[in-house]
Amino acid sequence: MIVDINTSLGRWPFQRFSIRTAPALARHLRATGIGPALVTSLDTILFPDPAVGNAELFRAGKRQPTLVPVPTVNPTLSNWRAIVADGVDLKAVRIVPNYHEYRLDTPFVRQLVEVLAAEVTPLIIQMRVEDERNQYPLMKVPGVPVADIVELANAFPQVPTICLCAYFGEAVELIRKTENVCVDLSFIETFQTLPTLLEQVPATRVLFGSHTPFFYTRPAVMKLEGIRPLAEEYETIGQANAVRLFGNRGGRNARLNEQ
Repeated sequence: MIVDINTSLGRWPFQRFSIRTAPALARHLRATGIGPALVTSLDTILFPDPAVGNAELFRAGKRQPTLVPVPTVNPTLSNWRAIVADGVDLKAVRIVPNYHEYRLDTPFVRQLVEVLAAEVTPLIIQMRVEDERNQYPLMKVPGVPVADIVELANAFPQVPTICLCAYFGEAVELIRKTENVCVDLSFIETFQTLPTLLEQVPATRVLFGSHTPFFYTRPAVMKLEGIRPLAEEYETIGQANAVRLFGNRGGRNARLNEQ
């Protein structure tokens, strides 16, 4: 069983997705060998209030047991505390600093992470949504700076921090300079991707993420298949790390262990 920590549902103005509903996403992932998946809402990124997209996501997730919804918060808005407090069986909280236009060293981000630290709730940082080279020319959004993530993670070492969509060099730097940051595979590309990455970082800091529906899912699975002969590393990246971070928090999270 593979656990995917980077999938999404919703609308995006610069792409048209063939996977548009929760049932379609669950079927698609199952067909590519993926069991449970963390899923976030694309509508939380560009809508004025992430609560709208979160509500729709959680309604859809109730009917799809393999999809585990993760709320997105914008800590510049006053309702982030309510979103975190109202999260049923909260697995993690996602932030998108570059699209919501704030730096990670601001006081309201620290306040959010302090709340997460109290319950040791994982923080997911979306470093980018699209490759900068493929962005719409009039809407260029740079990735979240590695140095800012390192500073925040080291200030709150008790908070598991998962960075989505890091490039290869960023992933290596994040892992080497922190003790609590993990990365997903979706944007990591090089020759013999995983064997090369594992020469520089431990498998315990890498998680499977496909970035479906922005990317085709099968190539991400093929990255993982590249280390199948290394049974322990394959299991660690494909499932065990996700279960360790998200699957032992009770409630719906327990389903990560049950698939």
